[in-house]
Amino acid sequence: MARDSRLRAILGAAAACLLAGCAGVTIGQPTPVPSGTRLDVPQPTATQIAVGANPTPSAPRMNTVVAQVSAPSGRPAPSPYAWLENVHSPRTRHWIATENRASSKALAALPARAWIGRRLGQLESAGHEASFNDVVVERADYVGPDGTRLPMQIAHRRDLARDGNRPTLLTVYRAAGKPGRLLDPFVLVWVQMGGVYARAEVRDGLAAAAAPRAAGTLPDRSIALSDLFAAGQSLIDRHYTRRARLGIYGRGFSGLMAGTAVTLRPDFFGVALPTGTWPQYLQIASGNCFPPTLVVTADHAGNIRPWEGYELAAVLQAEQICRHPILIQADGGGGPEEPVAARRERAADELAFAAKWLGARPLR
Repeated sequence: MARDSRLRAILGAAAACLLAGCAGVTIGQPTPVPSGTRLDVPQPTATQIAVGANPTPSAPRMNTVVAQVSAPSGRPAPSPYAWLENVHSPRTRHWIATENRASSKALAALPARAWIGRRLGQLESAGHEASFNDVVVERADYVGPDGTRLPMQIAHRRDLARDGNRPTLLTVYRAAGKPGRLLDPFVLVWVQMGGVYARAEVRDGLAAAAAPRAAGTLPDRSIALSDLFAAGQSLIDRHYTRRARLGIYGRGFSGLMAGTAVTLRPDFFGVALPTGTWPQYLQIASGNCFPPTLVVTADHAGNIRPWEGYELAAVLQAEQICRHPILIQADGGGGPEEPVAARRERAADELAFAAKWLGARPLR
């Protein structure tokens, strides 16, 4: 009995240490990078160090501490980029204009950009049913961390070589949601460039996260995030791709999931195309080599607040320790009344950015 009591005391102390941040590491705070460390090697986040997680495990491993834990004072650290939430202030508008100019210049220079734009236009104007003969859509199951089987659709060219080296884009959708049409022009252009496009269902965990009393409660998305990483690992295990050629992409809910995934596991992806992330995950992103990232957001994008993308881009730019670009495109479109041409231009930018960093090539 005494032995059991001592064991419970030790485990309780260890858990408290992990939540508070052991060995001088505070969860959500920048992690010092040792001098001489190669900048092209992904570094562990402060959260990974605090919970003792291997930054490059052979299989995805979700942090048990997913939500932000309050600082010792009991109050969350204020965001230095909260001013971006005032989207109409002169300071925010100037920041957006500056970022848009830099992004537009970089994206226009991408070698595949012109071809992708033309091909999207061709498919939209002439219809794309004729392209279906060259495309295979596999319906497969992947296994979540708890053993639950979940559906995934995988689109690729019929002659695809499954050599574990294909440029791949992964997106997710809520289990309660209804996924739209898979083979739209965006997906068809990506597949025609030799890419793989996967869409996986994830569970939408919205239960309150367990946290110290002083920290309050935060939305717990760990179930959905665990599923996302399991889906990515399944694509690797099925020999479609590898981490350096796996991209995470999304709009709406899936766009926020993409932003959250890249803050938690930047080593897992070769490129990221999110719309933003939930605020509590911004403080987990620290001291990493993040993959090339293009944040795309708009003033009118359903129930996605544009500053969720602004702040994500600002945090990643500030915390980036290698030369991978962190770009953002922010505009006034995104609603149902947005012109088709504007949507096409945005899609061309996203596909060209992914093609550049994942190695997809236009048809000759």
